[in-house]
Amino acid sequence: MKAPSLADTDWSTVDSYIASMERPAHYSLLVMLIRKLGLRPIELARIESSWIVGDELRIPHGKSKRKRPRTLPLNAALLEAFSAHLEGRRGVVFLNRQGQPFTPGLMSESVRRLLRLSVGYGSAYSGRRAASQRMLDRGENILTIQAFLGHSSPLTTLAYVGVSDQELRRAVFA
Repeated sequence: MKAPSLADTDWSTVDSYIASMERPAHYSLLVMLIRKLGLRPIELARIESSWIVGDELRIPHGKSKRKRPRTLPLNAALLEAFSAHLEGRRGVVFLNRQGQPFTPGLMSESVRRLLRLSVGYGSAYSGRRAASQRMLDRGENILTIQAFLGHSSPLTTLAYVGVSDQELRRAVFA
């Protein structure tokens, strides 16, 4: 079953909900990484501060689903969110309240719970779908989106995107 893609208004609701939470910097960074970079739960659970090199997030060999390295760009907002969350700390980025790293399963459940409490539905993969659909709506090539998501086949990438109302309207009236 496909994860639902959240609308921009849903993400705004999530952001407002996070502002009232106990660890807003933690959850803000988490949501930014799934929404803007489309990171998988396994990548979120394993992410380390050393992966941030300049304005790039360099996921090393063996740390993602397909075990292949990939590099994603970071903007100023993401770099600030990392800084606010880490507060100078080094090592694994996401730790639970006991100071232990999340497992991919617990990371997935944490995101699902956050989205359920704030907008009623969604998962970490909702962020991947939203990020990839946003890129497609801007006219990005499916191969670019494939590289962004870290897929080995463009056919896998096609499962994450569809024809949006905006794209259909542009095609009909362009």
